[in-house]
Amino acid sequence: MKSIKLNFLLISLVAISGMAALFISAFIALYKTDADSRKHAQEISAIVKQQLEFQVLKVQNDVMAPEHFPDFFLWKHSAGFTGFCVSFETNTGEVARSLCTGDYTEDEWPLWFESFYLSLFTSAEETRTKITSKIGIEGDIVVSPSKPILLHNAWNNIMTLMEFSIIVVAILSLLLYLCLHCILKPVKKTQRVLNEMQKGNLSAQVPPSHIKEWQKTATAINNLAASLKETLDDRKELSYKLLNIQENERRYLCRELHDDMGQYLTGLRAISHFLQLEVDSQCPELSPKVKQVNTISEEMMKLVKDLLFRLRPADLDELGISENLKSMIQDWNTKHFDKNCSITLEGEINSIPAAIAVNILRTIQECLTNIVKHASASAAEVHLTYYPTDHKYLTLTIQDNGNMTQPEPLIKPGNGLLGIKERINALNGELELSKSPLGGLKIAASIPVCEIKGSNEHS
Repeated sequence: MKSIKLNFLLISLVAISGMAALFISAFIALYKTDADSRKHAQEISAIVKQQLEFQVLKVQNDVMAPEHFPDFFLWKHSAGFTGFCVSFETNTGEVARSLCTGDYTEDEWPLWFESFYLSLFTSAEETRTKITSKIGIEGDIVVSPSKPILLHNAWNNIMTLMEFSIIVVAILSLLLYLCLHCILKPVKKTQRVLNEMQKGNLSAQVPPSHIKEWQKTATAINNLAASLKETLDDRKELSYKLLNIQENERRYLCRELHDDMGQYLTGLRAISHFLQLEVDSQCPELSPKVKQVNTISEEMMKLVKDLLFRLRPADLDELGISENLKSMIQDWNTKHFDKNCSITLEGEINSIPAAIAVNILRTIQECLTNIVKHASASAAEVHLTYYPTDHKYLTLTIQDNGNMTQPEPLIKPGNGLLGIKERINALNGELELSKSPLGGLKIAASIPVCEIKGSNEHS
């Protein structure tokens, strides 16, 4: 559905309403002009009839000569109406005398208006009044309005009304625009705050407004943002605690596997080597079986070492994350000979707190696993930077040369990116997905070290 601005909509409604009111008022004005013209014509007919009847009496009493009948002199100087023509027609149709007052001949109106008015109203038609007498003077008093004056008056009324309506509509539109500008001004501020909230800045607040309704809206949005921020903070804290619990469990499993399973496998390998020597000298036919035991014990030892490294590298605390990352990348390149991953470390990488270092290691592991499973990539790059003296953030960038269309839909259960996002959010960090210059997916994470450093020491 096509959107429309509220101020434009309301101003358009005011303009349309004004135009509709203008047309209705114009019709009413024309109708009133027509009614007044017909009323004046009837009043003129009544006045002239009264005067002519008096003149007939004067003719009967030889006070007035018949050739002077009718005389419109009295009506001409006493009538209060202009723009009318009065004539007297005998029964034979002869016009005995006629007189017009206030004739107007200048053409100031469009032809379409003249045609419209004359076809719609009847005020331009003549009015007839019968005169009869005993002395044989009979005829019709014909009162007809002057069309130029009639049209002139009607057109002037329309133009005056139109000018007044345009001024009123313009003033109302201007006042409405200014009013809406003040009323809708908080909307833009609210939109900016909501955009900030959408980006993750839940500390943004909708500023107060002088309008009561907007005050309630701002309070509701701010309360919602505060509640959502509290919920997200609790979720991050819970996620971080779960990560710590998971790391503690992994550390416990590593210790148990290393201390118990490692000792048993070491003893098993020593015994199998001893048996190999004894069997080779005393019972050669059992030598293949003993070799098979040696092979199985060696494979089990490798499997336990790989499992220990995936759970928690044993030398993470001793050698630091730098050596562990390099060793992990080297092993990954060895296992995936058709792919190549390079790593770049800048700054004081080994000074990263242990809990964050473990999560960085897990994140890179998940990203590399995701590249193998989902990305048709032949190369990957890992870039980790941490300068504690310059700023308290570490940055991690992982990118590949696979095929990537849109990054956002990739964040969904089952592809590993959701777990990466949850892990970064648990560390109060920010994750950004974009198209890599290599052609594939670029994962950029920024993690504040100072905010969680104190809580990491007990993990």
